[in-house]
Amino acid sequence: MTSAQWIFERTLGWIAAAEIKVGAITAIDLAMLTALGAFFSAEPSKNPWAIFFGASAAGGLFIALFCTAMVLSPRLKDGPKESLVFFGAIASMPRADYVMRFESVSEHDILKDIAAQIHRNAEIAQEKHEYVKKCLGWSLFAVIPWIATVGLLVKY
Repeated sequence: MTSAQWIFERTLGWIAAAEIKVGAITAIDLAMLTALGAFFSAEPSKNPWAIFFGASAAGGLFIALFCTAMVLSPRLKDGPKESLVFFGAIASMPRADYVMRFESVSEHDILKDIAAQIHRNAEIAQEKHEYVKKCLGWSLFAVIPWIATVGLLVKY
């Protein structure tokens, strides 16, 4: 049982790690979007290349922010309905029913419940980390047209 608890906590950590990673990326993406807005509002004559590169950068940044939203979105669907471990299932039961069920369940059944949660959390962590990778990719893509836009709009 101790190994199962350790693995369960690790899968929760993997989920949290994905969510933490996008925090820094999102802050940078928002700063880049804000800078684009500031540069475009400060420069009255818009170079067509600046518009092209600015739109490309903004598009990449918006896709990256969508990926961020997908990382941060809770995955409550497909949670086990009868689990004594999953908070969604626990919260859906009256307190007295949960306590009664918990007192009467065997260690083997708890182990099976935890194993199911480990697997579901691993699926969630996998999906979230895939979105982190996409978020980073789109953010890095946006850097090149962003630099070009800033270079074309900055006043020397």
